[in-house]
Amino acid sequence: MLTQSLARLLDEQTDLRVLGQFGTGHDLLTWLSKAGNSPADVLLLDLHLPAPDGLTLLPQLRRQWPELRVLVFSTAATPELIGRLTAAGASGFVPKSADANQLLHAIRAVHAGQRIFPECAAEGTASTPIGGPEEQLQRLSPREKEIVGLVRAGLTTREIAEQLYLSEFTVSTHRRNLMHKLKLHNVAALVQFANEKGL
Repeated sequence: MLTQSLARLLDEQTDLRVLGQFGTGHDLLTWLSKAGNSPADVLLLDLHLPAPDGLTLLPQLRRQWPELRVLVFSTAATPELIGRLTAAGASGFVPKSADANQLLHAIRAVHAGQRIFPECAAEGTASTPIGGPEEQLQRLSPREKEIVGLVRAGLTTREIAEQLYLSEFTVSTHRRNLMHKLKLHNVAALVQFANEKGL
């Protein structure tokens, strides 16, 4: 679902074109090998691809396709991870909690030759969730609280996107981000939390 929503978001941009989507590192390498020396301008790479994973792929991508700019798209970064990514040749990092505008900005910036990495990771102060649900509730943005309420009401991601005039990708990233903040692992737990807190 996330991959499809992401592809739709990118296809809606007049200056961007999706050339391929791949579920495993092996599929990606196969496509790149057949595509030639300059297969694409920017590769949006999930670190958690089935083997070979993103960190394993990065050095090979830099060796075989040096002109390909790699933007890593994964969960929250740490200074250690950012160090490993930069050493391996990544052009940037964007967290999966980013909204659509942040993601599009990162893609365009990397395409233009810029390096995009989180400031908190560069400074060694990567944000991590702390405290229990009561404390985490205070950290939710107004938009995230709104989405929690709509999930509690039984709306799907698509229905929430239509009601709030957002893309499905943006709603999905908000949902994933708030689940991470609340340390919840499924929709049932989120609905129970929303009921308890009156959201």
